[in-house]
Amino acid sequence: MPILGEISGAFARGGWLVMSCISGVLLVSLGIMIYRFLKISQYSISNSSAFMVAIQKMIMNNSIENAIRLCKKTKPKLLPDILAEGLKRANESPEEVANALDHALLKNMPKVTGATPFLATTANVATLFGLLGTLFGLMKSFGALANASGDRKSAILAHGISEALTATSFGLGTALFCMLGFGVLNLMQKSLADDIQQNTAKLTDLLYTRSVKIKAD
Repeated sequence: MPILGEISGAFARGGWLVMSCISGVLLVSLGIMIYRFLKISQYSISNSSAFMVAIQKMIMNNSIENAIRLCKKTKPKLLPDILAEGLKRANESPEEVANALDHALLKNMPKVTGATPFLATTANVATLFGLLGTLFGLMKSFGALANASGDRKSAILAHGISEALTATSFGLGTALFCMLGFGVLNLMQKSLADDIQQNTAKLTDLLYTRSVKIKAD
């Protein structure tokens, strides 16, 4: 196949060892991106506003058990799982509710970030492998030039420079891909974390309003 031939040619030009190492970094990074994207999609709730409206109605109607059951139905979504911990303390003081929510946040927020920060490491590793390929290419060129005749020097030098540039471009391209994936996943994670924090604060306020209403009645 032409594509496989081109890939094989690029690997031969860049040096099989360095190009294989960069490919390994690329595959690991791609695996992390796919895994984290699926996990974030799994943990996110599609319409948190509508969910909070339903929870609010149940709280104001003093149907705390129904609200907890609704949260449990939506697992493994993180927001309902965290809210359920606060709802279980609905009849306790606001401080205890806040403590329960804080504990749930600390327990669950690492699930949001996961292995995403490792993409910054893979980007750096890919860049360093590319630079290593540059050095190997130049070393091969200048080492061969010392023993080559005048007619072959230009060909050897061109081959070495081609190897150096191929490895460098592949390494930098892989690093750019890793950094792009890192940025996109960070945005997704921040959006999920912000949504969870805003709605846990809203739940605290709702439970406080409910307790005031109960005392007034």
